This record gives sequence, structure tokens and C-alpha cells, in this order.
Amino acid sequence: MEHFQRLASRLMSSAAALARLLPNFGGPNSACRKLYAGIVRSMALYGALVWADHLTARNIVVLRRPQKVMAVRASRGYRTISYEAACLLARFPPWDLEAKTLASLYL
Repeated sequence: MEHFQRLASRLMSSAAALARLLPNFGGPNSACRKLYAGIVRSMALYGALVWADHLTARNIVVLRRPQKVMAVRASRGYRTISYEAACLLARFPPWDLEAKTLASLYL
């Protein structure tokens, strides 16, 4: 749990820094937004082979917060949109599922 709390705070600060570069209206196109989201994704999934099997429901919730921030930004939505809708519109698969897929693929 401690690892995910620290990871989430690092991801949120990175997502906030990138969000300041990407205004919610106009601004860069979706390809640029997905590039910035890929930066946060790579930070989140670093070491996923190790921790993917140890995900609990609480850890998944902690991991989804920064993903929602980037998905809302990439889809040019507002913060009232749900996590599922934001990820669907931004075409971002959930990071917990990606981590489990990577773990099963490489282990």
C-alpha cells in the first residue's frame, strides 16, 4: 500500500505539471495529449511485473486517480466525468489490467 501511495503522489504531480501545459480548450491535438499521457503511464507501469499480482481493491483505487486526470485531459472532458467514461473516450485501458497483462505476458 505504501508503494502505491508514493506512486500516486508522484503521478499526480506529473499529471498536474503536464495539465498546465495542456489547456482544456483548444491547444494541442489528441496525439500530443496521448504522448503526455504516455509519460505518466510509463511511470505508473514501471515495475508492474513485480507488483501486478499484489493489487488490492484499495491499491487499484489509488492507481486510478492519476489515470483519470490524464484521461480527462486527453479527452478534453471535465472533472465531473466518471473514470470509466474518461478512459473510454481517451482510449486508455485501465492500468491495473495493463499491469496484469504485462505480468502474464512476461512471467
